[in-house]
Amino acid sequence: MSQKGHPELSICVTVYNHEKFITECLNSIVYQITDFNFEIVIGEDCSTDNTRNIVIEYAKKYPELIVPILYEQNQGTKQCPGKGNFINTFYKCKGKYIVHIEGDDYLTDPNKLQIQYNYLIENPEASACFHNALVVYDDNLLPFYEINKPDQKPKIFPEDLLYDKEVWFMATASVMFRRNLIAEKFPDWFLKCKSGDIPLYCMLSSQGYVGYIPKIMSVYRKHPTGLSMTDIHHDLNFIKNRIFMYKSIDKYTNKKYSVYIKFILSKYYLDVANSMQYGNNAIYRLYFTIKSLLTYRPNNTFETIKLNVMSKENFDKYLNFRRKINTLLGK
Repeated sequence: MSQKGHPELSICVTVYNHEKFITECLNSIVYQITDFNFEIVIGEDCSTDNTRNIVIEYAKKYPELIVPILYEQNQGTKQCPGKGNFINTFYKCKGKYIVHIEGDDYLTDPNKLQIQYNYLIENPEASACFHNALVVYDDNLLPFYEINKPDQKPKIFPEDLLYDKEVWFMATASVMFRRNLIAEKFPDWFLKCKSGDIPLYCMLSSQGYVGYIPKIMSVYRKHPTGLSMTDIHHDLNFIKNRIFMYKSIDKYTNKKYSVYIKFILSKYYLDVANSMQYGNNAIYRLYFTIKSLLTYRPNNTFETIKLNVMSKENFDKYLNFRRKINTLLGK
């Protein structure tokens, strides 16, 4: 498929060691049927397998469609692998609309791009739109499932993304958004966040709702080497990065959603108290439990202190003591 003229849409494809998946990913994009021009901008982040050669081969086969960005050094950091690749590849995109696809995911509907493009044209107040997707495990040990439930809300606002920590219901490849809402540069804090999807969708939804299309049109693939599988949720560095991210979102949205974000931060402070690094230190557990309670005080304050300040051994002793007291009192 060859195209001429300025692209209306850019497909930002980020790849790293995706030799096993990249062919299926790229085929699903080049065979899209549209009445507008689009480009495929591929950021190849110094793969150690055969991914780069496959990208070069596709770029030669579709020279007017594919723009290969072959980095000479890895664009990510140890804390945020893959983030630099996305941002720098995004800056090379020329389209008014953006779809980000990771090289291990793929599209399942040849009309996906056209359907989402039409939605954004017909709904100018929407900042972005997304559709349903399948989660598929590469080893097939677990059954696939749909990300979005039948009662998925048709319009998403920041409150829908900030009612709890780690809220995620938009597959990366399912989202199409307006490039101008990001302007020419992502804020500096975005680069430092391990997560890309959560802050991006909060940024977009704060400028216009994100519309939902109830149609399965892509696959989100899970496998042992995927970026999402590198997250260690009880590691202190991961937790601190999440705290930084939500504080940055709070500032970016002019604290309009602080009541939601304080609740989230309170949960992360409890995670710090129970992290791998601090979980066995009573002083740290006490400090961060109090910090959690000062950030957002729950109704069960005493229970929170018991569960997060006492060691398991002392908590068990406390329960046994209460049981004996209740027995003596005939309760």
